[in-house]
Amino acid sequence: MPGGGVTKFRTCPPDQLSDALEKGLKRLCTDYVDAFSTHGISDFKQIERLRGWADQAKKSGWIDTVMFTYNFRLMNAPKMKAAVDACAQAGIGLTSFKTQAGGPVKADSEAEFKLLQKFLERGFTDKQAKLKAVWENPSIASICSQMPSLAFLSANVAAARDLKSLAKNDGDCLERFAAQIRTGYCAGCGRICQAAVGGKIPVNDVRRCLMYYKDYGDRELACDLFSGLPAVARQQPTEVDYAMAEKACPQGVAIARLMVEASPLLA
Repeated sequence: MPGGGVTKFRTCPPDQLSDALEKGLKRLCTDYVDAFSTHGISDFKQIERLRGWADQAKKSGWIDTVMFTYNFRLMNAPKMKAAVDACAQAGIGLTSFKTQAGGPVKADSEAEFKLLQKFLERGFTDKQAKLKAVWENPSIASICSQMPSLAFLSANVAAARDLKSLAKNDGDCLERFAAQIRTGYCAGCGRICQAAVGGKIPVNDVRRCLMYYKDYGDRELACDLFSGLPAVARQQPTEVDYAMAEKACPQGVAIARLMVEASPLLA
């Protein structure tokens, strides 16, 4: 069989990793993959458990690539910049996903409308501008972009083939816009909010379901994921005090309000 490719699996116990890899190889009809990614790592202890398995599965080395959330909302944070630079210096390939940062600009406010108009006048959409903002960083090796239709594929290809770069003030506009709407975006750092509620509710997972439902419009996927969450997250999300979680959230997300919203929409 031909070799190469990439496969991904949800985090599972170390003794199940080899089976997960074998299933991926069979599904791809290949003898090996160039990259084997794990999805949904929520704490550093999981990484250490994975390392022991990876050292045996690979002939040499450890982390060669990292797929991570990277978009105009997060890319200018000092810690993010430092992490990207450190990976680049270590020769680690970086693949970004969640590049649309919660979906398209909806033009529900004056700030959003002005941003959308600005990019349309420059000859590309807000979605294409978000892609350009990511891949203009030379440290980003590739982008993982969901393309559920030929229309999405065509738009992404057009953005990639268009050599027109974002102007400096375009990047500045995106950065200012990100600051204005930061409280409406979950950055995925679930270990912070979950620890703040004593592990009772997987806040980040509930928020991800809401993202698929509201921002991506994929209601079937959202409800399916929500049905797989612990019963307490589905049935009693409002019975937890989220004050400490909201205080700890780097984005200042109104977590309690989102939890109230979740059950009626997703149950």
